[in-house]
This record gives sequence, structure tokens and C-alpha cells, in this order.
Amino acid sequence: MQRRSFLQAAAAAGLALTIPSVVRRVNAAEPFTGPFWVQVHASGGWDPTLMFDPKLASEHTRAYSEVARVGNIPFAPTPIDLAALNVSQDYDYQTRLLSNEQFLNKYGGRLTVINGVDTKTNNHDSGTRSMWSGQTGEGYPSLGALIAATQGPGLPMAYISSGGYDATQGLVGLTRVSSVSSLQRIARPNLMDPQDLEGDKFHTADTWQRIGRYQRERIQRLQEREGLLRPRAAMGALEMAREADGDLSRLELPAELVTVPGNDLNDLQRMMQQSQIALHAFKSGIGASATLSIGGFDSHANNDRDQRRQLAKLLAGIDYLVTYAGTLGLQDKLYVVVASDFGRTPYNDRDGKDHHPISTMFAMGPNIPGDRVIGATTEDRLAFAVDPNGLQPVSSGGVTITPTLIQRALRRAAGVDAELDAAFPLGGAELPLFS
Repeated sequence: MQRRSFLQAAAAAGLALTIPSVVRRVNAAEPFTGPFWVQVHASGGWDPTLMFDPKLASEHTRAYSEVARVGNIPFAPTPIDLAALNVSQDYDYQTRLLSNEQFLNKYGGRLTVINGVDTKTNNHDSGTRSMWSGQTGEGYPSLGALIAATQGPGLPMAYISSGGYDATQGLVGLTRVSSVSSLQRIARPNLMDPQDLEGDKFHTADTWQRIGRYQRERIQRLQEREGLLRPRAAMGALEMAREADGDLSRLELPAELVTVPGNDLNDLQRMMQQSQIALHAFKSGIGASATLSIGGFDSHANNDRDQRRQLAKLLAGIDYLVTYAGTLGLQDKLYVVVASDFGRTPYNDRDGKDHHPISTMFAMGPNIPGDRVIGATTEDRLAFAVDPNGLQPVSSGGVTITPTLIQRALRRAAGVDAELDAAFPLGGAELPLFS
């Protein structure tokens, strides 16, 4: 069996931690200090023409009559209009949402936008898999899982997910947590009140240590008696998880999660809370990557209203993520990658837009160039190929930008372990998308 095939089979069996370079990091007890990666998924398929790939043809837009720019980045000039977005005007929602222009004024100098991304699908599941793993079919881990498996597979919250494509293929544990109180109980199981670090405990310190020692000794006895590799590996994973549980005590959570009044921005509130939990795990040194999500983008009817509303929430959520990271001292260590299932067609007869394979994505982080647009689409929303060296759009020849090529470039930018990269190979041209 080839080494690559072996590693894939091992991952499927939950044995991927036998990779030597990963084992070394599993055994490291030091808190992880970054860089940290957050993948943000806009679920349902967003409309790039209402973002950073604007078109003026009437079959593509009815929401604006000119293309605006901030620096080198074009955008659809659609201001926040609560009435037009069918959002309540009873609260200060105007200040809680973000327009394209507001977002670019704040982050355009740090942003790389990639237009004309050919997902080669109009299926939600395969589109989501493709954008975050580089493959439309099943069997490949997400970018977040590869980063977590590279940077900190032994961390108790190495990979945190709140939706989107988060397959791990057994490379690393996946944490799904939305409640601060439940997470506190997991992190501090010996405290009667997990919010009171000096409060009463269920067991004395000596008893708690004995329980841990007896658990380790029992696992060792079971492993010695077990002859099959997979059960032995599962026992080892359990032991490692228990050891990592001790590191959870380092987790410092916010006293309470952020709230937004009313009900119209509940999904934005959830995204903001997801951000808080992920960033506090990063700050505590027990997490390396996270996936956040916000839905509502499948706009087969009322496209302009629904897309503009959800995009304003998405951009506001990203702004909250980056701003909150700054309050924790993490902003200069944070990478953010944003994508959706696919794009949208011209208008249908319900004022909606249907599924279209050509999409957009964008990213920012410490070493990602800013104020940059790569790729383009025709007025019919078809993808231009790009020159593989300079990345300029070309009318003939060139390379079509696909999720596979984007994921290859992201793996390089994130420093994904070479053996993990080889175990789940991505073919095609090597494009300097993030360098």
C-alpha cells in the first residue's frame, strides 16, 4: 500500500495521530499561541453581484445603478435600509448591520477578494464541501481540521465548529459548543459551581488526582490486553482526551454572551456568540481553528431583499469577530476566510435567483495582501481564466480558479503539515493567491 493510501485509511479509522510530526505536537503541553484561523460559511449560496462582483445588466441587478469602489475593490453600493430589508425599526438595528461600503472602508486595505470562482456545482452539499475541502465528493477533511491537526491536535478545543463543512476524517477532535454554562461544567467538572473557581468541590485534590491515576492505569491495562489496532488507538484517543480535559481548566470564558434585542437579528447574535466562544478558546491557548456560519442565503424568491439583509448581517458578524479579537489581543494573529456554497443566476420570475456555480470568496490575515482583487467574471457571470503567474484575467488560455486551487493555496498559507497534505492531495496549478 502506498504511504498516501495508508494515511487516508488511517484517518478513516481514527488512526491519523500516528503521523510522527503530528504526534510530537500532540505531546506538547504548551498553550497554543497562534496564528488562529476562522472559516466563515454563508450557507445557502450568496449573490456576488450584491457584494464585490457587481454587474449593471438588468438581469443581474435592480438594487443599484452604478459600480462603486473602495481602493481597488469594486462593490455594489447598497446602503442599509431597514424597511427595504424587512427588518424592524424598533431597535438600533441600523447601527448593528454593515453595508459593503462600511465594511470595505474598515477592512478593504486588508482584504484579498477572489471573483470568478468556478465551484462546478449547483448542489448545496457538494458546493459547501468543495469550498472548504477542495473536493466536491466526500472523504476529505475541511481546511479547519487540517489546520487544527497541524497546529494542535492534542488541544482540548483544537477545532471548534458552529456549522458549515467541518469533516475531520479522524484527524482531530471536533468541538461543538454554544452554551457557556455547559462548557464551564465540562472544563471544571470537580467544581460544584463552575463559575466559582474558589468554591466547593465534589472531591478533595488528593481524591481527584487518584481518580485520574486510576483512569490512566485502567486504560493501560485494557490496551495491553487488546490485540487489535483500532480499539487500541481508540483507547489511546480516550486517554489523550482525558489528559486534554485538564487543559480545559485554562479556558477563560466571557461572563455572558453578547445579546441583540428583538428577534430579527437572532442569526447574527448566534454568529457573534460563536465568535466569542472560539476567540476565548484561542486566547486560553486550547484552540487553533474554528468554523462559524450564518444562513438565509438561498434566495429563490425576493433575492435582493433577502441577500442584502443577510449580507449586512454577515459583514457585521465578521466585523464583530475581528473587533472582539482585538479586545483579546488576537487581531494580529487572526486569519479569516469567508465563502458560500456557490453563486446565483440572473433573476427568475419570482424576483429570486437560482443556483449558479460561479462564486466569490475573500480572506484577510497577517500575511495576506490587502486591497487586492483576483479573478473576474463576464457580464453574463461566467468566469474569466487568469494568468497563473500574474493572476490577471485572460480571454484565452490561463487557469480557471476553482475551490481546489484556492484550498491548495490556503494550505500553503496556513502551513498545513506536509504529510497531511499528501494524504489528501489536491491537484492543479499552484497559484499565489495569498502571497
